[in-house]
Amino acid sequence: MNKTLIALATSFALLAAGTATAQVGKAASEATDSAKHKIDEKRADSEAKKSGPVGKAVNNVKSGYHKNRSKASADKAKQSLKNAG
Repeated sequence: MNKTLIALATSFALLAAGTATAQVGKAASEATDSAKHKIDEKRADSEAKKSGPVGKAVNNVKSGYHKNRSKASADKAKQSLKNAG
């Protein structure tokens, strides 16, 4: 009976460790996406400064999009880390 309980507890512990690892991996992926969007946001800001009126409008929209996506990805990364812990 005790051996069965130990085996069952070990199985649950390994399952929980695998889930935590997956959550950390997901958090890392979301953090990478957030960083990429932040870079694209800065690039669009830079291009807006060099552009004419239409280019400014287009690049400002791009910048806003990437800013929102960056924040969403960062929030998802934080939530994944909370879920892993």
